[in-house]
Amino acid sequence: MAVVSALGNLSLRQLEVFYAVVEAGSVTAAAESLRVSQPTVSAMLKRIEDQLGLALFRKDRGRLVPTNEGMVLHGALQRNFKYLQSVSDAISIIQKNVSQILSIASIPPLGNGVVADAMRSFLAERPDARVHLLVRPRRVVYDSVATGGVDLGISFRTGEAEQEGLRTEQVTSGRIFCIMPKGHPLESQEFVHQDDLHHHALVSYPPGHQWLMAQFEKTLVDGRTRPDQILTVDSVTAVYPHVENGVGIAIVDEYSLMYHSKERISARPFVPPIDVAIELNYPDRKPSQLTQVFVEHFKAVCAKLGQAAAI
Repeated sequence: MAVVSALGNLSLRQLEVFYAVVEAGSVTAAAESLRVSQPTVSAMLKRIEDQLGLALFRKDRGRLVPTNEGMVLHGALQRNFKYLQSVSDAISIIQKNVSQILSIASIPPLGNGVVADAMRSFLAERPDARVHLLVRPRRVVYDSVATGGVDLGISFRTGEAEQEGLRTEQVTSGRIFCIMPKGHPLESQEFVHQDDLHHHALVSYPPGHQWLMAQFEKTLVDGRTRPDQILTVDSVTAVYPHVENGVGIAIVDEYSLMYHSKERISARPFVPPIDVAIELNYPDRKPSQLTQVFVEHFKAVCAKLGQAAAI
């Protein structure tokens, strides 16, 4: 209340005019910077002094010079106007670029491969766009979409997104592969199945941690020897260096495999086949035009990968 009483009925515009006069050094220069007439500035200065009951300027050889009171007010405004200018700049950027900003959340196996591929062609077409890509576990992707924090979520199809009320769209489907170091005995086989696994150490995932592992577990026949999980890691992308170094073999999705170097590993399809579908998750709002453009690029990359896999 004390702040309101001290300011009286002064407006932000009046303070801006006072500040401009001190900064410019004259009423004429201030009027030019504010794009108003000189009489308007002069009248506003007089009204400010009348409302405050203070003399903020004195005449010195025809020039307006701030009084001690005027200098104190200018110093206070100088500190705060910098923050106001920052806010103004931020608002201008948002207003100018809001239609060119895109936020995406993706699980690591896709964010570091298919999404990155689509991003390259998307930004080539829309160099004015600005994108924030969040690469996180599936649970975080769903939460980010559900709260409206991102424009698009990209994950493997699990059924959980639809159960939580998210709009989903399946784009393409691949399968699970078994990867092994170069020179591994399983290289001689066209396919890898459960009975092959118990002869070899497995680089795997913590129970319940990876949807991929849950799908794999469903295919294992009870009563048969189960794979020896010698090492567990937190993500699909983390298994590759350990397989390359000969720690063991691993089960991975087709999409992360497509974007990983085959120089030190080999891959064989796992049987029975386990489908791995990619889905898009949408928040509860109409997709922006920028989102739709990216989705087109993403689908084009997926289609290209599907054709390559079929050859």
